[in-house]
Amino acid sequence: MVQREFTLSPGTSITDVVAPGSRAGRVATGLALSVLFAGLTAVGANIVIPLEPVPITLQTLFVILAGASIGRGWGALSQALYVGMGAAGLPVFAGGASGAGVLLGPTGGYLAAFLVAPFLVGGLLRFSDRLAWQAVSFAAGAAVILALGVAHLAAFVTHDAGRAVAVGLVPFLPGAALKVAAAVSIHRSSQALITHYRHR
Repeated sequence: MVQREFTLSPGTSITDVVAPGSRAGRVATGLALSVLFAGLTAVGANIVIPLEPVPITLQTLFVILAGASIGRGWGALSQALYVGMGAAGLPVFAGGASGAGVLLGPTGGYLAAFLVAPFLVGGLLRFSDRLAWQAVSFAAGAAVILALGVAHLAAFVTHDAGRAVAVGLVPFLPGAALKVAAAVSIHRSSQALITHYRHR
């Protein structure tokens, strides 16, 4: 008997592997994983380096991983759940903040970008599973978060583009690079584990 070799196509998510043949199973798995990543983002919000007006947190690592791990649609949903919980009053935003008013404050642009970044990352990863392309995909997700965050700061908080870049971009660049590297490593390790599991 010849054993077929299993390989992952680019963009394969956990939901594709856990429930490949059942629509109901994929939906249930996708919802559960969306809730999980919303929770992970909330946990990341409490790992904080306090800066003003925008703190550095671990949130964005889970945001960009969401699109890669559970697919672009479910990943975006996970962040919609996260932002929705915070806006509804649960203390899940950075430093335990909550309420719809946070969306209008200094971090509002970054939070809005959380809804976009997983969809972008998950979509880009569908084109290739090469290391360089994965790095570009995660970097694009991180860049969107920073870009929308800075744009919101300039328009509604600092009213000064240079100041917005100084406080909303420059301090975040080293951490963003580290998060992209971590996301690539975690994603490739998880894909290797999935391949090993399916090959058994």
